[in-house]
Amino acid sequence: MTVKLIETKKDSKDWKKIKALYLRAFPAVERLPFWLLKKKTQRRIAEFCSLYDNDEWVGFIYTLKNDSLAYVFFLAIDDNKRSHGYGSKLIRLLTERYAGLVIGLSAERPDDQAENNEQRIRRQKFYQRNDFLHSGYYSVEKGGEKFDFLTYQGRKLDPDEYPKIMHECLGLFQRFILPVKMIADENKSNDQHS
Repeated sequence: MTVKLIETKKDSKDWKKIKALYLRAFPAVERLPFWLLKKKTQRRIAEFCSLYDNDEWVGFIYTLKNDSLAYVFFLAIDDNKRSHGYGSKLIRLLTERYAGLVIGLSAERPDDQAENNEQRIRRQKFYQRNDFLHSGYYSVEKGGEKFDFLTYQGRKLDPDEYPKIMHECLGLFQRFILPVKMIADENKSNDQHS
């Protein structure tokens, strides 16, 4: 099995698969317009990459990046390929691709009142198994939803970097589409991170 991560270029045949999976995998409230995500790849602040097992398309990742942070905005494995270790392989490949940068992502906080609490707990455990640890911050986003900000190997994060990269990508729309505020999490110690 040869698993590889390849940047999705403008003329790629993967766009239809990526868009279809994007629409299936993420609830409407968490999605941004697909055309906007695709457009941002032209400015090089963002990139879509496809995951392949040999020549078979398996999933995708959408990442925002600047000089210090690679933010994993969306990561999805095709429905028929889940539970086969591809998510972990994708994370390993993305940590190689963005070596030298702080690699971060947001994960919904577990909440006993949330309809999808089991799913939230599973996601957090998956990220922990793959070396994404709580950064000591969480974000409050549209509708007051809280997301733990996780970083690969618990690397320290300047809390201004996440809102900054979102603004760099979305510009003034960021305030309306995806308002973000980072808050120090008193319950999670930042002392364990290097």
